[in-house]
Amino acid sequence: MSRAVEDAAADPQHPVLEALRERPEGARLALVVEGGGMRGAVSGGMALALDELGLADAFDAAYGSSAGTLNAMWLLSGRVRDGIPTWIDPGLVGELIDWRRAAGRGPVVDIATLVERRYEELSPGLFDAVLAASTELHPIATDVATGEAADLHATIRDPASLRRAIRASATLPLIAGAPVEVEGRRYLDAGLSAAIPFRAAFADRATHVLLLRSRRRGEVVTEQDGLGARLTARMLRRIDPAVATAFTTRARREGADEELLADHDADPSLTPHVFSVRPFADSPVPARLERDIGVVRAALEAGREAMHAAIG
Repeated sequence: MSRAVEDAAADPQHPVLEALRERPEGARLALVVEGGGMRGAVSGGMALALDELGLADAFDAAYGSSAGTLNAMWLLSGRVRDGIPTWIDPGLVGELIDWRRAAGRGPVVDIATLVERRYEELSPGLFDAVLAASTELHPIATDVATGEAADLHATIRDPASLRRAIRASATLPLIAGAPVEVEGRRYLDAGLSAAIPFRAAFADRATHVLLLRSRRRGEVVTEQDGLGARLTARMLRRIDPAVATAFTTRARREGADEELLADHDADPSLTPHVFSVRPFADSPVPARLERDIGVVRAALEAGREAMHAAIG
């Protein structure tokens, strides 16, 4: 048995795979895409594979966290192949992540320029295509005042509000600039509250969920108690105590999420039905701020291969 088939271990009778082949009456199909900074190249490759498999418009709604929002946006726009260079083009990656900007108190990760200018340059009319898509885009972000996950779909009315919602979902705390204001509330990266944003899909009564994971099986977030974590919590407290609490408790919450998803992995009959696709055990997975394009390119291809093995 090949590594791809062995690692994917996909049951062709899984309810989610059956729903993708032939939608059951009354079904609501959701795509959920995990975040993780440059680790999002993995789910970027998975999104590319979905497009290659003719499934770009198979979903009623797509829910994304941080980098997962960016990949979901490219997929449902029908332009995912235009978006691939954002992961593997050295110039674009160097423009996005530049530690030298910290010396001038600028954002190390310049999400604003990427979303507000570079995306449209790569694919003119992109945001109009997202708004016209048959699949709803649900960017998930962290509400600074509560530390809770927030679905910003209802705030999207035009290209400008769409770009704000996308930026809010992917603005990493401290290194990517100030929180993004949307309709009078401030938001930061979804990873603080819902790195794996499946609960928003559950709340919207999804019946079948295809979940794109950027972590390999067994990889989990662990409690951080070093000096860096304490300094980060202190700086976040200056923004709002609630978002600092979200940061210090996220490992515990993600652990509960992983336990619930493990139950769904073990029993496909559980509803909503959830089918998770992960990179293979020996796949390269980039660091959150990875700048080695070779690693990122390999991770993207690993994600693409994993999706083809699981579904194709």
